Amino acid sequence: MKRIKRNSNKRWKITFSLIVAILIMFAVGPFVFRMERLKQAKSDYNMRNVQDELQWMDKYGGPLNKLALIIDTRLWLELNLGIKDVEQRLAAYQDEKHQLWLVIFNLQAENLTKAQNLLETMSSSPRKQLGKGVLALAKGDAKQIREVLAKSEADWQSMTRQEQCLRHLTLAQAALLLEDNLSAKVELEVAQQLEPNNPACLSVAFDLAIAQGQRAKALELSQYIDNQTWRPQNSLYLTKRAVLAIHENNTLGLADSLALLKELPQGDASINYLNGINALKKGQLQEGKILLELALKSGLEGQVQVDAQKALEQLSERQNADGVLRSL
Repeated sequence: MKRIKRNSNKRWKITFSLIVAILIMFAVGPFVFRMERLKQAKSDYNMRNVQDELQWMDKYGGPLNKLALIIDTRLWLELNLGIKDVEQRLAAYQDEKHQLWLVIFNLQAENLTKAQNLLETMSSSPRKQLGKGVLALAKGDAKQIREVLAKSEADWQSMTRQEQCLRHLTLAQAALLLEDNLSAKVELEVAQQLEPNNPACLSVAFDLAIAQGQRAKALELSQYIDNQTWRPQNSLYLTKRAVLAIHENNTLGLADSLALLKELPQGDASINYLNGINALKKGQLQEGKILLELALKSGLEGQVQVDAQKALEQLSERQNADGVLRSL
């Protein structure tokens, strides 16, 4: 009887434990499922799904909303959407990851001086080097990018996949500035292997297509980029899209880019640059020269500044050659 009683108690404990486990699974299961969906949406850069999952967590997550994963995903989403309020929240963190995000936020806002000041406060690390490389890209300094991001002694593998992807994309842009399309293609492929859904890969592919003279491909890629309506407007991309429209004699596309640039910081400088390029294409050399010089005086920065200077140099060489021919 004692043995039967012990076996009965044992079976009851096992049954009770199973019931508790099942109840826990029913209680916790939806949250685990939602967390996995959130991570997958973030990996896919599906901003709509990320927003939906975060809204569900707001409503039902309770204390889970204090998890680092949830907090960081909210910051990541707002950074990608270009929401201005995220700057204050990022400034509250002192770790390298969030400091780098704050640097990127200021570069997106075209506040290069503030980004530079933030980098000076960071301790020496691969993330600081990455920040310097991205800042050099904003300035159009390809040699500086390679100097800070191609160092073999740096522990680049200690960074996240997203950060490693950004490094390779920045090196790809440096290669494009140096007219090294082959290296740009290699760096882009490495970035795509790390994060195939990263929309920045699409932007670099667009730039590479333009550099290779593949206008049809560039137009197709620009349509994909424009369909990502969640992305904040970017003056560099809009300027390149407008240059493509000029070469394609697409007056509507050019007008659309100019209208969007008008709403952005330093947009007037980019508009002067584009009007100058358009004038040169029409053979209005003197007007094009005046507009390009005005664009540079208006505060043109980064890659567009480099392109404007190159255009002026080429124009000067052409005018000199025409003068020699006339004298002969």
